[in-house]
Amino acid sequence: MIKRLTRLFAKSAPAPAPQTRIVGGGSDDNPYARLGWDDKTARRQKIQRWMTKYRRGGPYADAIDAYWLFALSHGWKLACENGNEALKDRVQAWIDQPHVDLDEILKQAILSAKLAGDAYQEIIPTRAGDGVWGVVTRDPSSFRKEYDAYGRITGYRQFADPENPADPGILIAPDRILNLVLDQAPGDIYGLSVWERAEDDIERDCDIIESTTKAIHRHGTPKQQWAVGNDDRPATDADLRAIEKEIKTISAKTDFATSHDVAIHMLDTGGVANVDTYSNVSLQRVACALGVPEEMLGLGRGSTEATANVRMSTFLDKISTIQEVVARTYSRALIDRITGVPGAVWLEFNDVNPDDEAKVADWIAKVRQSNPLDPDAIVPAAWARERLGIPPDEQEEP
Repeated sequence: MIKRLTRLFAKSAPAPAPQTRIVGGGSDDNPYARLGWDDKTARRQKIQRWMTKYRRGGPYADAIDAYWLFALSHGWKLACENGNEALKDRVQAWIDQPHVDLDEILKQAILSAKLAGDAYQEIIPTRAGDGVWGVVTRDPSSFRKEYDAYGRITGYRQFADPENPADPGILIAPDRILNLVLDQAPGDIYGLSVWERAEDDIERDCDIIESTTKAIHRHGTPKQQWAVGNDDRPATDADLRAIEKEIKTISAKTDFATSHDVAIHMLDTGGVANVDTYSNVSLQRVACALGVPEEMLGLGRGSTEATANVRMSTFLDKISTIQEVVARTYSRALIDRITGVPGAVWLEFNDVNPDDEAKVADWIAKVRQSNPLDPDAIVPAAWARERLGIPPDEQEEP
């Protein structure tokens, strides 16, 4: 009872006011300047543009999907302190409800946070108001954050009618919205979109692909130059019209028999050169800007296996950091609300890097083998099972 009262008073106590204040950003005239704090519509319009381009698919959308795919690929579990198994069962019962899909909730949150910078999900309470009924994801382009001069969030405003500039929006309390932010510029209120960071390289890659396509259409098929007539007998208009009529009937199986005053020269026999070089360099820059290994965009064929493994290991470490942020956010904002006891139950992702598990297993084996007479002296078997995610032996005596 004393612990619960302490948490209650600590939660209701107002946070101390900082002395430093937020500052404004750049203008939209400079494409590299971030949005200012007083921006009302530009950010939401940009998010709409990013989401529209994401829906078209392509390598950029697939690279962004890699974040939530790798983060959720090895699953997650609920963890709790000793004696809180009943609270853990309560959270599991909430997850098992037909209208709750925590995997989909986490997927949409990670995707929205990477694509738009922020994920906005409404926590819907029960009719009695004493619990959580469910969580629904909303369009990030319809939200704006309300904050004070010190950068503290005071609410979220959703604009349900983006076509109406006079729409005042709906003000929502901060505790009703679960806001996931994975990347953030120092001192910024909003999250940082990976698409925004890579947009310059994406536009350049699109320009290169468009130019290459036009070049292939124009120079990919060999052309012919027909030289008709000579200095002694210049070609007349009738001769040119006759040649033009013959050219229109040319097919892939056509051979030519001409008189001595007609010469045929082949043009564009080499096609378009260095197309793969332009495309590979451009995609390498896009992969670097999006923060994914270039192998995910179909590149890396000339690199060694060791180099590819280093790039993938670095990316998996990045995913592990994202998992920690997601687990901490949902444990505090969602699971603590379900249990009513902060910190009693938390979300825990399984390690996404198989090499890490192999290293831990090897370390545990070496420590236990260091004392053959009593392997449990340093690392007990029960702890080793729990650390490696192995279910306990039901036949083992307590």
